[in-house]
Amino acid sequence: MAIRDYEHQVDFRIHLTSGSDDRAPGGAVTVALCGHWDHDGPCRWPHFSALTRGDDDLHDFTVVFNASAADIETVKSLIKGALQTGQLTGPDGRESTWQLKH
Repeated sequence: MAIRDYEHQVDFRIHLTSGSDDRAPGGAVTVALCGHWDHDGPCRWPHFSALTRGDDDLHDFTVVFNASAADIETVKSLIKGALQTGQLTGPDGRESTWQLKH
């Protein structure tokens, strides 16, 4: 799917701690929406996330997704909750941390 194929978008600013995997926030979102980043079958709520590094320590983090009208707020809440946790241990055992900025 191309980004334009997604119906909804949420944007955040995050500070990714030095040495953290820049894929970790997206992995946390996938865990929140799908149960694990390595799951069987299609996603209940198809999504794509992208981290754009900023000039300062803050980065733009965008999640695009598809959901029914009844599920939009649930998906947004799950995404925000995943980012508010501020950490994820990846498959290699590396812990990545970040802070959600408002």
